[in-house]
Amino acid sequence: MKTFTLFLGAALSFNAFAAATPDTPHIYVKGEATITTMPDHVLLNVGITEIDKDLIAAKNKTDITMAKAIKLVTALGVSDADINAGQISINRESQYNRESGEQQFKGFRVSRSLTVKLNAINKYPELLQNLVNNGINEINHTRFLASNYDELYKKAQKLAIKDTRDAAKEFSSEFGIELKGLYSASMQPLNVQSAPYMRAEKVMLSDSTPSNYVPDAYHAGEIIITASSYAVYYID
Repeated sequence: MKTFTLFLGAALSFNAFAAATPDTPHIYVKGEATITTMPDHVLLNVGITEIDKDLIAAKNKTDITMAKAIKLVTALGVSDADINAGQISINRESQYNRESGEQQFKGFRVSRSLTVKLNAINKYPELLQNLVNNGINEINHTRFLASNYDELYKKAQKLAIKDTRDAAKEFSSEFGIELKGLYSASMQPLNVQSAPYMRAEKVMLSDSTPSNYVPDAYHAGEIIITASSYAVYYID
């Protein structure tokens, strides 16, 4: 077996990596592309928790608060399909008494959660404040998302593949070698020992900003979508 060594991230040939790389001279390269876009909707999850020794009273409190929350959400034009308020949990709450050394019943903990998809991002701060003002006492998580994320990711993958080809051409040109064909390619790192060669200039694109984006909506910021591509090429 001939061992062929190149620097700048070219792959080495070893028996242990025979499946990932050929036994003939080759290079291992990586392409990468990044697309940035702005969110066009926000996924908000909030909740209400009440503790009362009277289970019915605790449940009624959470139900009343949740009804107010749903009303606030629908007032902003959110459709029923984008509202999920079906979850409820009931647990016994106890507290340790240091004097007696025993657990004492504190009450029933009743919790409900509300998940909302809000397309009007500019209404997010207003909605959040109104929910808190009307009894919501848990803000679980907020995610600013782009509805065309999958489409942009596929676009980034294609650009990464092109960048991989360009990296191979750049490397071969720099070292005066000739590409003889593709041995293998993957969107995941290959099982080889060395780091792949990457072009210094990365592919970066910015997607158009949606018309409903408001830059001061809690500073949602850009969504970064990155895809990578890896390939092993025969060389002469």
